Amino acid sequence: MFDDNELLKKGIVMTIAYAFVMSLTALAAKQAQTMIAVSTLVFWQSVFCTLILLPQMRGRWQKRPLSVWKIHFLRSFGGFIGFLFYYWSLNHIPLVEASLLRTCAPLCVPFVVLVLHKIRIPKARWLPLIIGFVGVAFVIHPTPNNLNPWHLVGFASAIGLALSMVTTRMLSQQVSGQETLFVYFLVSTLLSLPLTLLQGESLSVPMSVWPLVAVVAITLYVGMYLYNKAYTYAPASIVSPISYIGVVFSGFWGLVVWGHVPDIYAIIGMLLIFLSILISTRMAKNRG
Repeated sequence: MFDDNELLKKGIVMTIAYAFVMSLTALAAKQAQTMIAVSTLVFWQSVFCTLILLPQMRGRWQKRPLSVWKIHFLRSFGGFIGFLFYYWSLNHIPLVEASLLRTCAPLCVPFVVLVLHKIRIPKARWLPLIIGFVGVAFVIHPTPNNLNPWHLVGFASAIGLALSMVTTRMLSQQVSGQETLFVYFLVSTLLSLPLTLLQGESLSVPMSVWPLVAVVAITLYVGMYLYNKAYTYAPASIVSPISYIGVVFSGFWGLVVWGHVPDIYAIIGMLLIFLSILISTRMAKNRG
């Protein structure tokens, strides 16, 4: 048996490993998308992960009420939109900025809860939210001469991720983690297929691109496994701020591979968003 300190250390290690692995996912995805459509990439990563999870579901299926299937679909749709918009933004803005905007998902969670559960945002939560959104504004820094709509697409990926986070928590008391992931990847497969065809894109992947697609799929599956393990070993108040180190990893890959150096606006925004997440998680820990 592990004591609390050992479990906490394992949770921290798992969180850092998750952040690093997901930065590899983004790195491979950004490179793959120069040769295949985003919807094609999402389709094949979903198919791969569905096939991995299928044997794990053997003997675990149970009859679920319609209410659970509705939450399953919302969670899957949120995850699908999150990855689709994230990958789209990677084609047009630096890796570190796309990753930074995606990590704003905790800022969007209170608004998703407001829409789904009609639970108003507590007054105490507004301070970190305002700080966080000021940070987002610094990253985007819209001016008449500098307005890149792909920053907004990157931020939309955070909204999708926030929806998946809220609904995953709703499902956690009713179904297993494997079932949640399996249904998500299956729905993602079914949604990306018609999207690819409607866009007039092909599902075929050149042989030279398959290694990148394989890296995306494998690291995505491993990353989600590590993410679930991290939350098993450590509380969200620890995991959430530490997972922000993924932005640092993404910044490193962006610098090494593409020579992208974050400007002063992105750096200030990065610090403000991290401060916002840190304050929010501390408040949640104190309430607990």
